[in-house]
Amino acid sequence: MSLRILVVDDTELNLKMVGAILAKDGYEVVTARNGMEALGLIKISPPALAILDVMMPDMDGYMLCGHLRRDPITANIPIIILTTLSSVEDKIKAFDSGADDFLAKPFEPQELRARIRALLKRVTDRGTSQSHPVSGKVIAVFSLRGGVGVSMLASNLAASFPQIWGAPSVLVDLAFVNGQSALLLDLPLRNSWADLGRSPASEIDKVLLDSVLLKHGAGVHVLAAPRRPEDAELINASYVRKVIELLQSRYEYVVVDLPHDFSETTIEALDMSDQILLLLTPETAAVRCASNALMTFERLNYPANRTTLIMNWTWKGKGLTKASIEGALKRELGVVIPYAGDSVVSSIMYGKPSTLQTPLEPLGAFLEDMAYLYSKDDHKQNPPETVGEGYKRVKKRASARQEKS
Repeated sequence: MSLRILVVDDTELNLKMVGAILAKDGYEVVTARNGMEALGLIKISPPALAILDVMMPDMDGYMLCGHLRRDPITANIPIIILTTLSSVEDKIKAFDSGADDFLAKPFEPQELRARIRALLKRVTDRGTSQSHPVSGKVIAVFSLRGGVGVSMLASNLAASFPQIWGAPSVLVDLAFVNGQSALLLDLPLRNSWADLGRSPASEIDKVLLDSVLLKHGAGVHVLAAPRRPEDAELINASYVRKVIELLQSRYEYVVVDLPHDFSETTIEALDMSDQILLLLTPETAAVRCASNALMTFERLNYPANRTTLIMNWTWKGKGLTKASIEGALKRELGVVIPYAGDSVVSSIMYGKPSTLQTPLEPLGAFLEDMAYLYSKDDHKQNPPETVGEGYKRVKKRASARQEKS
């Protein structure tokens, strides 16, 4: 049976053009000329995907999109906003209303087809993260100092694991005030922690949790920070524990992007982490913050080997030396991320992690190798039968380094 796609537009020509494109790909096309007509059709039979125009009488596309998101029956239908409006403000408004994608008219048919396929694939992949219980590794990325690259590193690690091991990973954003994990992966903020806060922690189950995870085509799933900080006021340590326990049972890798504090939710995540990557930059304030974090970890009785110091060289030029930092902290630096210049800025601006966008260039390759370094020991010793292309890249680089040594 062919998939049904609903196209809503008040212009007959647009309906025929889009309908012809979709029919050629074998989809069943249902059309509506306004929001009320669309809602009537959806009641009869919800579509697999909806394409909405914005400028319509009575109910515009944003209002219709919001209505669909609030109805449990249609809350998870992929929605594309297809409109002549093309400003950044229009795109933000579309995503705020709950749209999954935004495409401006005029458009290329191939691009519309590609975006439809990508969204339908996300729906197909929903729930295919580990169906059998696993014992996932929880990796927390942390710093008491902002601006050192915590979210950059967390998003790249989470994006790398599926490329290496061939199975989805999950990125958990606990920076409730200003978390940007969804943005760094160019995902619309359709669902977030705020959706979980509407239920008691004891009632959160795998089905509810899966419904709020944002799905990236590369295999990384994201539990995003709320759009507004006040939406997370109900989230406490019990929520964090329940969510991480559920994710550990379904994903081989759970990466936690932490805020720069020791709040109860941060401590809960740190308590549950198998590996803590403590990030700093080569300057005095960052070293002092790292020292304070290490002292707190000691008071919390964390084993010393659970924490690895990662230095991120975020600027071009001189900074504190590796030896002086290690001397001050009385700990060795596990990894030094080299200065990467504009490639980092571009990655952050466009929501394209370096490990996905440029895995063969220096920064992407370095971060992918880093993800392999912090992978589960049993994976490295006994790789799964089906690995990803990232695994082949990591092994090829390792062989090249060995030949040079």
